[in-house]
Amino acid sequence: MNPKLDAGKQVLEGAPGRAARPWLLTVSIVAAVLFTINTLLIVALEVPLNSATSRWPNTWSLVAGSLLFAIGFGALALVSSAGGILAMVVVWTFGEMMLFPAMAAHLGENAPDSLRGTYMGAYSMSLSIALTLGPWMGTQLLGAIGPAGIWSVMFALGALAAALMVYAAPPHLRRRAVAAVES
Repeated sequence: MNPKLDAGKQVLEGAPGRAARPWLLTVSIVAAVLFTINTLLIVALEVPLNSATSRWPNTWSLVAGSLLFAIGFGALALVSSAGGILAMVVVWTFGEMMLFPAMAAHLGENAPDSLRGTYMGAYSMSLSIALTLGPWMGTQLLGAIGPAGIWSVMFALGALAAALMVYAAPPHLRRRAVAAVES
């Protein structure tokens, strides 16, 4: 017998004396498929998407990416079908493809030349800290307010980020962004 396989089987089926947990395997497979779809979309579409939006001001990509993140994650509080969840993964993946390159470009354009490396280092460090602490904070929040609550918080934070980016934009871009939303 292989002890590693036995331990894995206990995790999937439940420890001796506990109820079996076949749903765990299903949840794991679904999560793996969704993250694989996210990755495949990025590999196939990020360069063409960034080429198509390369003439946009970074502020537009930042706002659009934040809104797509907000909608994609926030709508998970409302959808329950596999198709709905898949659609939201596609939405937040497009947000990811727009937001992250625009953040780096925006920072590079706005940092003083002599401090560009320092700014990029601080950005990378803060992103790494967020990616490290996010899962722990998310599970704490999930335990406190439940799935619908956490997705609602994600929507609120994404929408707030988009609003702050519009507010922080240069006045001529802010007017154009507000006019685009109102039309």
